[in-house]
Amino acid sequence: MRILVTGANGFIGGHLIRELAPRHELFALARGGPKGESPDGIHWVEHDLTRPLEVAGLPSEIDAVIHLAQSRHYKEFPERADDIFAVNVQGTFRVLEYARAAGADSFVFASTGGVYGHSYEKFVETDPVSPLDFYLTSKYAAELLIANYKRFFRTIVLRLFFVYGPTQEGMLIPNLLGKVRAGAAVTVEGPLGLRINPIYVGDAVRVFEPALALESSELFNVAGDESVHLAELVELMGQVTGSPASIEHTASSPHGDLVGDNRRMKEVLGVTPSTSLADGLRSMS
Repeated sequence: MRILVTGANGFIGGHLIRELAPRHELFALARGGPKGESPDGIHWVEHDLTRPLEVAGLPSEIDAVIHLAQSRHYKEFPERADDIFAVNVQGTFRVLEYARAAGADSFVFASTGGVYGHSYEKFVETDPVSPLDFYLTSKYAAELLIANYKRFFRTIVLRLFFVYGPTQEGMLIPNLLGKVRAGAAVTVEGPLGLRINPIYVGDAVRVFEPALALESSELFNVAGDESVHLAELVELMGQVTGSPASIEHTASSPHGDLVGDNRRMKEVLGVTPSTSLADGLRSMS
């Protein structure tokens, strides 16, 4: 299968192209070239999705698109709202139009479980969404755009819940792990903090290939089997690293949890997480 992967030099993208390269012809689109060692045979296309898509470096025909690219300035609202919108919304439109013109059969989009908001119950795919900030709203806006292209190709939206693993930087789990290693205090809301169910990157990337093989447009939560409060997660990090965890608690409690029900991922895509949270954290130590 000939596949375009956007955001191919990002954290998930780097793991994904190594997973897919042995069985598919990959075109890897990214703002920069490959980071570190890249599998042989990948066609790299350097492009910034804040600009009109330059199709000269892309194949005129494609079987599938996996759209991972997102703004690197997702935390910088309102200062970099222009970049967030340009990449997450306008850039998604440009990639959709390329997929349509190139005759793609399927379009897989990496969204986020954060579009749901907070709840004390597990989120299922039919639950209403309530994005809490501009970045999350932009991801849901991209989902809405993608839904309009179902008449041209199959659309598969994957709502990812706290994907983590080696080489990741700047996200919740590596940030917490860095604090624990350094002996710094971690602040959590209330006695336990937010409850989440992270998924190891090696398990998360296994959902993409079966998603490409689906015969209909679908939506899936991509999440781990282990639910854990932040205080419990930090304690586990202390055990894994051998560095005693230091936790400070605020008087206020979180407004809800962010836990995704992953039954459809397991039943339809046939992917069951195989890496325990403890083993996943050890891989990052």
